[in-house]
Amino acid sequence: MPRAYQRYIHALTLLIDDVLESEAPAIETAAAWMADSIAAEGIVHLFGSGHAHMAAEEAFHRAGSLMPCNPMLDPNLTFLGTVNATLLERSAGYGEVVVASHDIRSGEVVVVVSNSGVNPVSIDVALAAKERGARTVAITSDHHYRESDSRHHSGKRLAEVTDLTIDTLVPRGDALVTLDGVDMPAGGASSAVSIALVNALMVDAAERLHERGIEPPLIPTMNLPGSGGDERMVALVARYRDRLPLLGRA
Repeated sequence: MPRAYQRYIHALTLLIDDVLESEAPAIETAAAWMADSIAAEGIVHLFGSGHAHMAAEEAFHRAGSLMPCNPMLDPNLTFLGTVNATLLERSAGYGEVVVASHDIRSGEVVVVVSNSGVNPVSIDVALAAKERGARTVAITSDHHYRESDSRHHSGKRLAEVTDLTIDTLVPRGDALVTLDGVDMPAGGASSAVSIALVNALMVDAAERLHERGIEPPLIPTMNLPGSGGDERMVALVARYRDRLPLLGRA
């Protein structure tokens, strides 16, 4: 029998293959929306709480991603803050505070990542972004959490309030590997799949911009001598610094 790590990688690969097959139309639509926003000098905003914040952070200031990406990160919605993050993401209205802290404009795209899609903070972020005229995209395990009760006062889950949903197909409970004699599964999948989807959106949006005759504002590596990465980065930062608050810390 294969070792647990082999079974995990195999299961994760199959899961991503399933997502690629079933979610292609949604991925392509979301990427087209992102290209629309960037072509109009707009921004793509990303949000996630708990472990999902890693998917939002993944797009920001990293080689191979698009520069005009704004991660709406709140330390208190991670385990690095000063309050109980689990209680905060279940608190009504906090997502509205997050959105109010960012410059989200009509026609821009807001990607909200949440595995279960039942906690108020992600739902409120999506609703508040829509009120500002943004197109909203959920990255969530829609099918496997469809019977889960929403904690939002509306009774709706994230997939029910966004304009578009990309289903990660992550199984209920997140973990992929069953260990003999152990009553709980191991090997979480939601972060890996969500991060893969975020990068998939970036590359497809970049391709669409190129097809329109627009140079995609791709972030270069700055760690290869002679690559010109530093100079390209300086130009990108000058272009987008007014819209990306975290650039001052990068």
